[in-house]
Amino acid sequence: MKKLISLLALGLIGCQNTQQQAGTASTAPSASSSYEIGDHYVIEGTTPVYPEGARIFLYRYKDRIYTPVDSTAIDKDGHFRFEGRTDEPLVYALRLNGSGTRAHLYLDNSPVELILNPNWSFEYFRSSDAAQVFERYNRMAMNNALELPKEIKEAPTSPQIAYFLARHAYKYDYPTLVELRKILDPALDNNPYLKELDAAIAQLAKIQPGAEAPEVELVDAQGKKVSLKDFRGKKLLIDFWASWCPDCRKASPELVALYKEYKDKGLEILSISLDEDLEAWQAAIRKDQYTWPQALAKGVWKSDAAQTYALRWIPTSILLDKDGKILARTIHVDELKKLISE
Repeated sequence: MKKLISLLALGLIGCQNTQQQAGTASTAPSASSSYEIGDHYVIEGTTPVYPEGARIFLYRYKDRIYTPVDSTAIDKDGHFRFEGRTDEPLVYALRLNGSGTRAHLYLDNSPVELILNPNWSFEYFRSSDAAQVFERYNRMAMNNALELPKEIKEAPTSPQIAYFLARHAYKYDYPTLVELRKILDPALDNNPYLKELDAAIAQLAKIQPGAEAPEVELVDAQGKKVSLKDFRGKKLLIDFWASWCPDCRKASPELVALYKEYKDKGLEILSISLDEDLEAWQAAIRKDQYTWPQALAKGVWKSDAAQTYALRWIPTSILLDKDGKILARTIHVDELKKLISE
């Protein structure tokens, strides 16, 4: 995997949602087996994984937040059932006991029949045509086989593909993301996932290389305010991360090595955490041996820092010059080192 340090990624795939393994494609139902959309949904499911007292939680995914909407017990045979209504077609997720891997599905007030694999993907899935289209795309995405530029050109009116562009926007640089967004049909402009993406694109336009890095509300471990201006005169690598993000923690050794090599050559690092648990945050700092300045962005994804820098993924980093202007994004580590040395 390419190791990148960018506003969109640092080194490894970052933390947004739990990775899953796809089930066998042969179990995917055909379009002829779809259900009609009605005035409410009923989810009839079966799982082979159900410890005693287990419950399945149902979450709605919107505005980049998973909101719990319901939970139900799993019976002795592994069956569970949900019934409700969604005001608009949206992506939902099933989670065992409210933790671990999420199984995503598209709900549009049609019946759903599903069987979960032990790895929490769908062995069988039957619902509306729209929901089954989403499931096909999702299987491709889980197998790293979803070619969004190709799929967008082939299905520019698809609300399902609009979701995947919004969800995978971190994979593209700003110009490419803008061009992909333009291909989608104007009929999708009110799609909730595209509206959120459009807001992020508008914000990204303000923080391209050459622009002055905007100030954000930050505090250190003692609650004192931290300002980006405090680092003027040195090149500054802003590192967005969190103690709960596995890929952030995997990237830590590389970041530590980078700091040791360049801290005496005009580089400073400011790590900005999206943690809510202060003890977990400080424990991670100690364990990963972060010896550079640390700050906290209160509010996680809704924090001033996350909104201002249009964060869609962590770890996320951006390099500033000595005057506080954005120097580089989406570059290889070797190229970053060259910029630091200049």
